[in-house]
Amino acid sequence: MKVKIMKLTAEDLEEINPEVWAEGGKSGLLNIPPIEVKMQPGTPPIRIKQYPMSLEGKKGLIPIIEQLLKEGILEPCMSPHNTPILAVKKAEGKYRLVQDLREINKRTITKHPVVPNPYNLLSQIPQEHAWFTTIDLKDAFWACPLAEESRDWFAFEWDHPETKRRQQLRWTRLSQGFTESPNLFGQALERLLEQFTPEGQVQILQYVDDLLISGENQLEVRTTSIKLLNFLGEKGLKVSKRKLQFVKPEVTYLGHLIGKGYKKLSPERIAGIIAIPAPKTKRDIRKLLGLFGYCRHWIDEYTQNVRFLYDKLVSPEPIEWTQEDEKQLEKLKNKLSTAPVLSLPDLKKEFDLFVVRVCLKFPSFASRSS
Repeated sequence: MKVKIMKLTAEDLEEINPEVWAEGGKSGLLNIPPIEVKMQPGTPPIRIKQYPMSLEGKKGLIPIIEQLLKEGILEPCMSPHNTPILAVKKAEGKYRLVQDLREINKRTITKHPVVPNPYNLLSQIPQEHAWFTTIDLKDAFWACPLAEESRDWFAFEWDHPETKRRQQLRWTRLSQGFTESPNLFGQALERLLEQFTPEGQVQILQYVDDLLISGENQLEVRTTSIKLLNFLGEKGLKVSKRKLQFVKPEVTYLGHLIGKGYKKLSPERIAGIIAIPAPKTKRDIRKLLGLFGYCRHWIDEYTQNVRFLYDKLVSPEPIEWTQEDEKQLEKLKNKLSTAPVLSLPDLKKEFDLFVVRVCLKFPSFASRSS
């Protein structure tokens, strides 16, 4: 049986409001109450001097900052607070504006996080779902307005390399480096999606600003995808057309390849981990543990296999990387390069729980009953 794969055609584009596409550099804006940020009581003014920045980096930020000022996402200010910005060069040679908000993040009164666990989220995909669409929202945090009284916390100094004018600017929207932004935007989007009804048995999953539409029926998934794109555009959000995966039997979502009844690690994620060199600092160790931890369901006896990394992390001694450590790291990488395809769970069936005793600990895994 041959299956016709639907692509985003000219006919589809005619049904989609072009305002939803993130083109021309214009960002979205949600019609929601401005978000207020609370700091710990007694927080003094936070004043961190601007880091030195290369002339090339400053010039690379000019079009970004000018566009943000034009859209009103940045505005001039005279704030008692200041945190530094960085010009981060991307692979294609362009620059990205990054603000070091660590001191702000330390003093923020955070809300209870409701961002879902990716493993639990993907387990909600029904085994029988065979068609998928992914939607990536562009600069989603900038769509959330920031309350006037909270903006001064996010001020930074901008020294224009051509006009030589030095001034302070601040964000009028949620900042991308702010610790609460994923949680706050995720909740705002979740409330919006409650107003949307998909076709038939189609399901929509949300992880912050990444959406996955899935269903058994190809036409229902297509119709829901177009309706949702129009809905998001009407609400003031922008979607990356380049990253849109439209009604496919297999898509990449949260670093996983998702298809009918299965999930597996994407080749890009595996290649990225395999290419990582031996760690030299404890920060490198933490990065490695974070990457392997995200893939832990594909690594049997995960805790035992990463113990050597944890031992180095808790040791007061500087990192000393031995040949034995290199062998264990290669062993971990090999496990990922040969990682199995995992079935999506059928929650309507019973599961068997297998427990193995290892050094007085009891790692376990579940398997669906045959």
